[in-house]
Amino acid sequence: MMPTTPPKTILSILLSLLIALLTRGALAQPVRPSADRLDAIVSYPLVIPIIATNERDLRTGVVTKLDDGRTITSIAYWIGISPQPTLPGWTSSSGIWTATPYNTITQIPRDRRPIGSWFIHIPLPIDAVGQGLWIAGERYELNWLPDPERAKLETHLESPNEHPQHTLESFWSMRLADQALADPAIQAVIDQYRHDPFQNWRARLLTDGLDPAHTSKGAGNALDALALELAMDTPGADILRELARQYEARWQIILGRIWLIDPAVAHRLKSQFLRTAHLGDRTLPIWTSDTTELARLAHDLLSPFVDDHTRVLRAKAWLENQPRALAWITDDQGQIEANTNRLLSTITVLSLPPSLGTSLFRIDTPITVGSSSPQLTAVAPNVATPIAVPIDPITLVPGNPTLATQQVYIHTGRWNTTREIIASPTPARAPYVRIGPLLNDWTMDALFTHRPLAGASPHPMRSAIGILRRTDVPTRTNHRAGWQLYFELGSPNPQSPNESLTLWIGPYTHPFAVWTITPTPTDGQTVFESGTRPNIGIPHVQTRILEDRWVAMIDLPAGVFDDHDILQLGIERTDANNIHTAWPRRMIPGQPEPGRLAIEIDNFDQLAAD
Repeated sequence: MMPTTPPKTILSILLSLLIALLTRGALAQPVRPSADRLDAIVSYPLVIPIIATNERDLRTGVVTKLDDGRTITSIAYWIGISPQPTLPGWTSSSGIWTATPYNTITQIPRDRRPIGSWFIHIPLPIDAVGQGLWIAGERYELNWLPDPERAKLETHLESPNEHPQHTLESFWSMRLADQALADPAIQAVIDQYRHDPFQNWRARLLTDGLDPAHTSKGAGNALDALALELAMDTPGADILRELARQYEARWQIILGRIWLIDPAVAHRLKSQFLRTAHLGDRTLPIWTSDTTELARLAHDLLSPFVDDHTRVLRAKAWLENQPRALAWITDDQGQIEANTNRLLSTITVLSLPPSLGTSLFRIDTPITVGSSSPQLTAVAPNVATPIAVPIDPITLVPGNPTLATQQVYIHTGRWNTTREIIASPTPARAPYVRIGPLLNDWTMDALFTHRPLAGASPHPMRSAIGILRRTDVPTRTNHRAGWQLYFELGSPNPQSPNESLTLWIGPYTHPFAVWTITPTPTDGQTVFESGTRPNIGIPHVQTRILEDRWVAMIDLPAGVFDDHDILQLGIERTDANNIHTAWPRRMIPGQPEPGRLAIEIDNFDQLAAD
């Protein structure tokens, strides 16, 4: 006889199945917020990202309820960005933001939509403060934050004279200086931020200090010149502006709260967001553009579960994690020490201290490691400072074409880093010496994170590469004659008057000659720009303009070589769209001249003078 299952056991199995089904249904909630916390600002609408298990569930809108039973139906919008092809620059444009309602975006195949996600706009009534929000039958606690304008007024009342050295008015008036705002690189980044709803707060911070008194609330209010700038036909412009105001308010609340707790930390935090540096004759922004990192910081600083002490500690921890300095190689082999024949390479350092004051940099090379007198240099804050460091040249082993490098150790305070300097001159060997490819200028992100090759390669249609070769039969008595530089320079418009190639001949900062060559259908135009040897002559140049590039053949005069048969060469190029590239190192925008590599020609032909 088969054993029978007791009725109580059957009942328990059915109950378990029912609980499992209910639990699975709860986990498969059709619509839910994608954020782990909902920050609601008093008197501001709530714009939040959502996740829909099936986007068809959004076709009739998303119904939300307050604790008191009031119901709000919100249209679902797809907020996304369409990346735009942009030319290289210190900062790069992100693209075009749009907010498209459900009925429109679902007519577009998913692989053709802007990169983004679903959002809803919830116009929370002002008397809903303290309540939670129900979405698809699930309750979500709201982290209620004060209206930034009211918070500013209350801050005045709570702390009228406690911090006379850091008044609230002076704090909110902190912004970029007019000189910095006039720099094209900063104008470009402000324009970028003004078209991005998630970063428009940074444009306001740079231009007016993000003062809450200057904020316009409500879709019906006239927006001032600092508001999010969108094209007239941008889909969903109103919800994008509400999203931008929401992010502005979050950072106004953060900065105001930190100021109330510790004005000195708030001042450091705002200064970090506003940091610029003098690089040559340019004023360039030097701040993190990692939006993920900033989002984590904002999330933590607005948390309802931390006290004031912890909030300030979190801000300090972020500040301590910012780079104290930047360093990069400007020139490898442009100068040779007269008595020792050592290379004098140039490293540029940029001190970014938490407070004003000079910083002491120590630079150790293989020559000075273990020395009792290391190289020490005092550096002013926020000013790029070149430092010459001695390097012993390394002779290449025959048959090994790989250039040797030397490590340089750079220290200031607790910050330290290493950089690689090319320490071996390039031997000229038949059939030619490769020159290039030319590299895009440094970008802010690449320099800030020290990624020398990030964004360095030009688009193939703009690439430029060359060779140094022999074009005449050498003689035993004059092996400096008959050398030619041959270049091919890709261009979207090779006939543009902007096209030019500049050769820097001789030592770094003291070139023998600087020639700028512009293409013509036959013979290129060559101009002597400057140099310590004006009698060196003008090279004979031939150019050819083709459909997608131009070619330059440059016959070098014998005077380009120094007394040791070395050619110190640096290259700059400006293309049809005024995009700048250089060789052998990337350059900072506005840098006065490129670095150099030393090319030794004495053994190219394996001939020796009598």
